[in-house]
Amino acid sequence: MSEDEAIYQCIAENTAGTNQASARLAVSLATELPDSPQGLKATPLSKTTLQLSWTQPPVEVTDSIIGYVLHIRKMGEPENKELQEAVSKTTYQHDLTNLEPATTYSIYLKAYSPVGASQESSTVVATTLGGVPTPPAFFTKVVNVTSVQVLWELPNKPGKAEGFRLSYRRVPHGDFQGPVQMSCHTNIHTIAHLDPGAVYEVKLVAYNGNGESDCSKRLVSLAEDGTTAKASAGEESRCNCRETEGSLAGMVVGIHIGMACIIFCVLFLMFGYRRSFLCRKGTQDRWSVPRGEEGGHHAHSNGISKHGVPHPQAIELVPQGQNQAFPTQCQVLIEQHSSGLPGTDAGTG
Repeated sequence: MSEDEAIYQCIAENTAGTNQASARLAVSLATELPDSPQGLKATPLSKTTLQLSWTQPPVEVTDSIIGYVLHIRKMGEPENKELQEAVSKTTYQHDLTNLEPATTYSIYLKAYSPVGASQESSTVVATTLGGVPTPPAFFTKVVNVTSVQVLWELPNKPGKAEGFRLSYRRVPHGDFQGPVQMSCHTNIHTIAHLDPGAVYEVKLVAYNGNGESDCSKRLVSLAEDGTTAKASAGEESRCNCRETEGSLAGMVVGIHIGMACIIFCVLFLMFGYRRSFLCRKGTQDRWSVPRGEEGGHHAHSNGISKHGVPHPQAIELVPQGQNQAFPTQCQVLIEQHSSGLPGTDAGTG
Protein backbone atom coordinates (compact mmCIF):
# COMPACT_ATOMS: atom_id res chain seq x y z
CA MET A 1 0.00 0.00 0.00
CA SER A 2 1.21 3.50 -0.72
CA GLU A 3 0.60 4.54 2.88
CA ASP A 4 3.24 2.04 3.99
CA GLU A 5 6.00 4.07 2.38
CA ALA A 6 8.44 5.22 5.10
CA ILE A 7 11.91 4.81 6.55
CA TYR A 8 12.08 1.83 8.84
CA GLN A 9 14.72 1.48 11.55
CA CYS A 10 15.78 -1.68 13.38
CA ILE A 11 17.64 -1.49 16.68
CA ALA A 12 19.39 -4.40 18.41
CA GLU A 13 20.67 -4.10 21.97
CA ASN A 14 22.48 -6.39 24.41
CA THR A 15 25.10 -6.15 27.18
CA ALA A 16 27.80 -5.45 24.63
CA GLY A 17 26.00 -2.40 23.29
CA THR A 18 23.51 -1.43 20.62
CA ASN A 19 23.39 -1.52 16.86
CA GLN A 20 20.89 -0.20 14.37
CA ALA A 21 20.05 -0.25 10.68
CA SER A 22 17.54 1.67 8.62
CA ALA A 23 15.93 1.26 5.20
CA ARG A 24 13.43 3.13 3.06
CA LEU A 25 10.36 1.31 1.77
CA ALA A 26 8.97 2.58 -1.55
CA VAL A 27 5.78 1.11 -2.94
CA SER A 28 5.40 1.11 -6.71
CA LEU A 29 1.94 1.24 -8.17
CA ALA A 30 0.95 -1.70 -10.31
CA THR A 31 0.45 0.57 -13.28
CA GLU A 32 4.12 1.47 -13.13
CA LEU A 33 5.30 -2.13 -13.53
CA PRO A 34 5.10 -3.89 -16.90
CA ASP A 35 2.62 -6.64 -17.37
CA SER A 36 3.87 -10.21 -17.37
CA PRO A 37 4.73 -11.51 -20.85
CA GLN A 38 2.03 -13.55 -22.56
CA GLY A 39 1.98 -16.46 -24.96
CA LEU A 40 5.35 -17.99 -24.07
CA LYS A 41 6.08 -21.10 -26.18
CA ALA A 42 9.07 -23.44 -26.52
CA THR A 43 9.93 -25.57 -29.55
CA PRO A 44 12.86 -28.01 -29.75
CA LEU A 45 15.06 -27.37 -32.79
CA SER A 46 17.89 -29.85 -32.17
CA LYS A 47 19.59 -31.86 -29.45
CA THR A 48 21.03 -28.67 -27.94
CA THR A 49 18.64 -25.88 -28.98
CA LEU A 50 15.17 -24.71 -27.93
CA GLN A 51 13.37 -21.86 -29.65
CA LEU A 52 11.27 -19.56 -27.44
CA SER A 53 8.66 -17.07 -28.57
CA TRP A 54 6.13 -14.82 -26.86
CA THR A 55 3.50 -12.27 -27.76
CA GLN A 56 4.52 -8.68 -28.52
CA PRO A 57 2.88 -6.33 -25.98
CA PRO A 58 1.01 -3.14 -26.94
CA VAL A 59 3.05 -0.06 -27.79
CA GLU A 60 2.18 1.79 -24.61
CA VAL A 61 3.55 -1.15 -22.61
CA THR A 62 6.63 -1.59 -24.79
CA ASP A 63 7.75 1.99 -24.15
CA SER A 64 8.14 1.25 -20.43
CA ILE A 65 10.08 -2.02 -20.96
CA ILE A 66 13.86 -1.96 -21.00
CA GLY A 67 14.32 -5.68 -21.64
CA TYR A 68 13.39 -9.31 -20.89
CA VAL A 69 15.05 -12.01 -18.83
CA LEU A 70 14.61 -15.74 -19.47
CA HIS A 71 14.84 -18.06 -16.45
CA ILE A 72 15.92 -21.60 -17.39
CA ARG A 73 16.22 -24.62 -15.11
CA LYS A 74 16.60 -28.36 -15.68
CA MET A 75 13.72 -30.42 -14.42
CA GLY A 76 14.65 -31.90 -11.07
CA GLU A 77 17.35 -29.38 -10.20
CA PRO A 78 16.96 -26.92 -7.29
CA GLU A 79 16.07 -23.29 -7.96
CA ASN A 80 19.53 -22.05 -6.97
CA LYS A 81 20.89 -23.67 -10.15
CA GLU A 82 18.61 -21.61 -12.34
CA LEU A 83 20.20 -19.90 -15.35
CA GLN A 84 19.19 -16.45 -16.61
CA GLU A 85 19.60 -14.99 -20.06
CA ALA A 86 18.84 -11.34 -20.99
CA VAL A 87 16.99 -10.49 -24.20
CA SER A 88 16.51 -7.15 -25.97
CA LYS A 89 13.21 -5.30 -25.58
CA THR A 90 12.59 -5.56 -29.31
CA THR A 91 13.05 -9.33 -29.39
CA TYR A 92 10.06 -11.66 -29.17
CA GLN A 93 11.79 -14.83 -30.31
CA HIS A 94 15.00 -16.26 -28.94
CA ASP A 95 17.00 -19.48 -29.34
CA LEU A 96 18.46 -21.15 -26.25
CA THR A 97 21.63 -22.99 -27.27
CA ASN A 98 24.31 -25.15 -25.64
CA LEU A 99 21.70 -27.29 -23.91
CA GLU A 100 21.96 -31.02 -23.17
CA PRO A 101 20.40 -33.63 -25.47
CA ALA A 102 17.20 -35.39 -24.42
CA THR A 103 16.88 -33.05 -21.44
CA THR A 104 13.75 -31.38 -20.16
CA TYR A 105 13.82 -27.74 -19.10
CA SER A 106 11.33 -25.47 -17.37
CA ILE A 107 11.36 -21.87 -18.60
CA TYR A 108 9.57 -18.65 -17.69
CA LEU A 109 9.99 -15.01 -18.69
CA LYS A 110 9.97 -11.63 -16.94
CA ALA A 111 9.79 -8.12 -18.38
CA TYR A 112 11.82 -5.35 -16.73
CA SER A 113 11.24 -1.60 -16.52
CA PRO A 114 13.22 1.10 -14.67
CA VAL A 115 10.89 0.60 -11.73
CA GLY A 116 11.24 -3.17 -11.46
CA ALA A 117 10.30 -6.57 -12.87
CA SER A 118 6.94 -7.86 -13.93
CA GLN A 119 5.30 -10.97 -12.61
CA GLU A 120 6.44 -14.28 -14.01
CA SER A 121 4.95 -15.49 -17.25
CA SER A 122 3.41 -18.91 -17.44
CA THR A 123 6.04 -21.67 -17.16
CA VAL A 124 6.64 -23.86 -20.18
CA VAL A 125 8.33 -27.25 -20.23
CA ALA A 126 10.32 -28.37 -23.26
CA THR A 127 12.72 -31.19 -24.08
CA THR A 128 15.64 -31.08 -26.46
CA LEU A 129 15.84 -33.75 -29.13
CA GLY A 130 17.91 -36.84 -28.60
CA GLY A 131 15.76 -39.72 -27.43
CA VAL A 132 13.66 -40.96 -24.54
CA PRO A 133 14.94 -41.65 -20.99
CA THR A 134 16.46 -44.96 -20.01
CA PRO A 135 14.13 -47.44 -18.23
CA PRO A 136 14.06 -46.73 -14.49
CA ALA A 137 15.34 -49.40 -12.11
CA PHE A 138 12.99 -49.99 -9.18
CA PHE A 139 12.06 -52.47 -6.45
CA THR A 140 9.00 -53.15 -4.31
CA LYS A 141 8.40 -53.63 -0.60
CA VAL A 142 5.28 -55.11 0.99
CA VAL A 143 3.89 -52.68 3.57
CA ASN A 144 0.91 -54.76 4.70
CA VAL A 145 -1.60 -57.21 3.27
CA THR A 146 -3.15 -54.55 1.01
CA SER A 147 -0.29 -52.12 0.29
CA VAL A 148 2.95 -52.20 -1.67
CA GLN A 149 5.62 -49.53 -1.70
CA VAL A 150 7.44 -48.88 -4.98
CA LEU A 151 10.87 -47.19 -4.94
CA TRP A 152 13.06 -46.34 -7.91
CA GLU A 153 16.27 -44.56 -8.80
CA LEU A 154 16.26 -41.04 -10.19
CA PRO A 155 18.26 -40.35 -13.37
CA ASN A 156 21.96 -39.67 -12.90
CA LYS A 157 21.59 -36.26 -14.55
CA PRO A 158 18.55 -34.11 -13.72
CA GLY A 159 16.45 -33.25 -16.72
CA LYS A 160 16.73 -36.57 -18.51
CA ALA A 161 13.20 -37.45 -17.42
CA GLU A 162 10.24 -35.12 -17.18
CA GLY A 163 8.37 -37.52 -14.92
CA PHE A 164 7.30 -41.10 -14.22
CA ARG A 165 4.15 -43.12 -14.86
CA LEU A 166 3.27 -46.07 -12.61
CA SER A 167 0.73 -48.78 -13.51
CA TYR A 168 -0.22 -52.05 -11.82
CA ARG A 169 -2.54 -55.01 -12.32
CA ARG A 170 -3.52 -58.24 -10.63
CA VAL A 171 -2.16 -61.27 -12.42
CA PRO A 172 -2.89 -63.23 -14.41
CA HIS A 173 -6.07 -61.67 -15.84
CA GLY A 174 -6.34 -58.18 -14.38
CA ASP A 175 -6.22 -54.97 -16.43
CA PHE A 176 -3.61 -52.35 -15.71
CA GLN A 177 -4.79 -49.58 -13.43
CA GLY A 178 -3.45 -46.06 -13.74
CA PRO A 179 -1.09 -44.72 -14.78
CA VAL A 180 -0.20 -42.66 -11.74
CA GLN A 181 1.83 -39.72 -13.00
CA MET A 182 4.61 -38.32 -10.82
CA SER A 183 7.18 -35.55 -11.17
CA CYS A 184 10.80 -36.14 -12.08
CA HIS A 185 12.02 -35.60 -8.50
CA THR A 186 9.66 -38.21 -7.00
CA ASN A 187 11.12 -41.67 -6.41
CA ILE A 188 8.61 -43.39 -4.09
CA HIS A 189 4.93 -44.28 -4.28
CA THR A 190 2.64 -46.51 -2.20
CA ILE A 191 -0.07 -48.57 -3.89
CA ALA A 192 -2.93 -49.19 -1.44
CA HIS A 193 -6.31 -51.00 -1.36
CA LEU A 194 -5.01 -54.16 -3.02
CA ASP A 195 -6.44 -57.65 -2.63
CA PRO A 196 -4.83 -59.60 0.24
CA GLY A 197 -2.79 -62.62 -0.80
CA ALA A 198 -2.88 -61.70 -4.48
CA VAL A 199 0.00 -61.35 -6.92
CA TYR A 200 0.42 -58.03 -8.72
CA GLU A 201 2.51 -56.86 -11.63
CA VAL A 202 3.96 -53.35 -11.29
CA LYS A 203 5.09 -51.36 -14.35
CA LEU A 204 7.08 -48.12 -14.30
CA VAL A 205 8.17 -45.87 -17.18
CA ALA A 206 10.05 -42.57 -17.39
CA TYR A 207 9.05 -39.99 -19.97
CA ASN A 208 10.14 -36.68 -21.45
CA GLY A 209 9.14 -34.55 -24.40
CA ASN A 210 10.43 -37.18 -26.82
CA GLY A 211 8.30 -40.02 -25.45
CA GLU A 212 8.32 -42.82 -22.90
CA SER A 213 11.16 -45.14 -21.98
CA ASP A 214 10.89 -48.91 -22.15
CA CYS A 215 8.91 -50.17 -19.18
CA SER A 216 10.37 -51.93 -16.16
CA LYS A 217 8.17 -54.65 -14.61
CA ARG A 218 8.19 -56.57 -11.35
CA LEU A 219 5.91 -59.14 -9.71
CA VAL A 220 5.04 -58.80 -6.03
CA SER A 221 3.08 -61.25 -3.85
CA LEU A 222 1.09 -60.01 -0.87
CA ALA A 223 1.57 -62.29 2.13
CA GLU A 224 -1.05 -62.70 4.86
CA ASP A 225 1.14 -60.76 7.25
CA GLY A 226 3.05 -57.83 5.83
CA THR A 227 5.57 -57.76 8.67
CA THR A 228 6.28 -61.46 8.34
CA ALA A 229 6.56 -61.14 4.61
CA LYS A 230 9.17 -58.42 4.84
CA ALA A 231 11.22 -60.32 7.41
CA SER A 232 10.98 -63.53 5.42
CA ALA A 233 12.03 -61.75 2.27
CA GLY A 234 15.06 -60.32 4.03
CA GLU A 235 16.04 -63.65 5.53
CA GLU A 236 15.51 -65.39 2.23
CA SER A 237 17.70 -62.95 0.36
CA ARG A 238 20.49 -63.42 2.88
CA CYS A 239 20.14 -67.18 3.28
CA ASN A 240 19.85 -67.91 -0.40
CA CYS A 241 23.26 -66.41 -0.97
CA ARG A 242 24.82 -68.61 1.68
CA GLU A 243 22.97 -71.70 0.48
CA THR A 244 24.01 -71.00 -3.08
CA GLU A 245 27.64 -70.60 -2.07
CA GLY A 246 27.50 -73.75 0.11
CA SER A 247 25.76 -75.75 -2.60
CA LEU A 248 28.32 -74.68 -5.18
CA ALA A 249 31.22 -75.63 -2.92
CA GLY A 250 29.56 -78.95 -2.11
CA MET A 251 29.03 -79.69 -5.78
CA VAL A 252 32.68 -78.98 -6.59
CA VAL A 253 33.90 -81.20 -3.73
CA GLY A 254 31.46 -83.95 -4.69
CA ILE A 255 32.58 -83.87 -8.32
CA HIS A 256 36.23 -84.18 -7.31
CA ILE A 257 35.49 -87.04 -4.91
CA GLY A 258 33.42 -88.85 -7.53
CA MET A 259 36.14 -88.50 -10.16
CA ALA A 260 38.75 -89.79 -7.70
CA CYS A 261 36.59 -92.83 -6.89
CA ILE A 262 36.05 -93.61 -10.56
CA ILE A 263 39.78 -93.36 -11.32
CA PHE A 264 40.61 -95.56 -8.31
CA CYS A 265 38.08 -98.22 -9.36
CA VAL A 266 39.38 -98.25 -12.95
CA LEU A 267 42.98 -98.62 -11.79
CA PHE A 268 42.01 -101.33 -9.31
CA LEU A 269 40.21 -103.33 -12.00
CA MET A 270 43.05 -102.89 -14.48
CA PHE A 271 45.77 -104.03 -12.05
CA GLY A 272 43.60 -106.90 -10.74
CA TYR A 273 42.85 -108.17 -14.24
CA ARG A 274 46.50 -107.92 -15.27
CA ARG A 275 47.70 -109.82 -12.18
CA SER A 276 45.13 -112.60 -12.72
CA PHE A 277 46.08 -112.89 -16.37
CA LEU A 278 49.80 -113.09 -15.63
CA CYS A 279 49.26 -115.69 -12.88
CA ARG A 280 47.25 -117.95 -15.19
CA LYS A 281 49.71 -117.61 -18.00
CA GLY A 282 52.72 -118.27 -15.75
CA THR A 283 51.11 -121.36 -14.24
CA GLN A 284 50.36 -122.83 -17.65
CA ASP A 285 53.88 -122.15 -18.91
CA ARG A 286 55.89 -123.25 -15.89
CA TRP A 287 54.07 -126.21 -14.21
CA SER A 288 52.85 -129.66 -15.33
CA VAL A 289 52.14 -133.05 -13.81
CA PRO A 290 54.95 -135.52 -14.70
CA ARG A 291 54.19 -139.05 -15.88
CA GLY A 292 55.27 -141.88 -13.59
CA GLU A 293 58.46 -143.70 -14.53
CA GLU A 294 57.94 -146.87 -12.44
CA GLY A 295 55.07 -149.26 -12.05
CA GLY A 296 54.72 -148.47 -8.44
CA HIS A 297 53.98 -144.91 -9.35
CA HIS A 298 51.20 -146.06 -11.66
CA ALA A 299 49.73 -148.20 -8.94
CA HIS A 300 49.80 -145.39 -6.52
CA SER A 301 48.43 -142.94 -9.09
CA ASN A 302 45.30 -145.00 -9.26
CA GLY A 303 44.70 -144.15 -5.62
CA ILE A 304 43.78 -147.79 -4.65
CA SER A 305 45.97 -149.94 -2.39
CA LYS A 306 46.38 -153.65 -2.79
CA HIS A 307 43.87 -154.13 -0.04
CA GLY A 308 41.29 -152.08 -1.93
CA VAL A 309 41.52 -149.16 0.43
CA PRO A 310 42.11 -145.76 -1.09
CA HIS A 311 45.11 -143.89 0.14
CA PRO A 312 46.27 -140.34 -0.43
CA GLN A 313 47.42 -139.73 -3.92
CA ALA A 314 50.48 -137.60 -4.47
CA ILE A 315 51.04 -135.65 -7.65
CA GLU A 316 54.46 -134.24 -8.15
CA LEU A 317 54.71 -130.94 -9.98
CA VAL A 318 57.99 -130.30 -11.72
CA PRO A 319 58.85 -126.95 -13.27
CA GLN A 320 59.19 -126.86 -17.04
CA GLY A 321 60.81 -124.50 -19.36
CA GLN A 322 64.37 -123.44 -19.63
CA ASN A 323 65.10 -123.48 -15.89
CA GLN A 324 65.35 -127.28 -15.45
CA ALA A 325 67.92 -126.92 -12.68
CA PHE A 326 65.29 -125.54 -10.30
CA PRO A 327 65.88 -127.80 -7.21
CA THR A 328 62.60 -127.52 -5.50
CA GLN A 329 59.75 -129.95 -6.18
CA CYS A 330 56.22 -129.53 -5.04
CA GLN A 331 53.82 -132.36 -4.10
CA VAL A 332 50.04 -132.10 -4.00
CA LEU A 333 48.19 -134.66 -1.81
CA ILE A 334 44.70 -135.67 -2.86
CA GLU A 335 42.73 -137.64 -0.24
CA GLN A 336 39.83 -139.87 -1.26
CA HIS A 337 37.31 -140.92 1.33
CA SER A 338 36.35 -144.55 1.51
CA SER A 339 32.70 -143.72 1.97
CA GLY A 340 32.59 -142.55 -1.59
CA LEU A 341 33.80 -145.90 -3.05
CA PRO A 342 31.67 -148.97 -3.76
CA GLY A 343 32.31 -152.11 -1.68
CA THR A 344 33.66 -150.33 1.37
CA ASP A 345 32.25 -150.14 4.83
CA ALA A 346 32.91 -147.22 7.06
CA GLY A 347 32.46 -149.37 10.15
CA THR A 348 35.15 -152.04 9.37
CA GLY A 349 38.88 -151.71 10.06
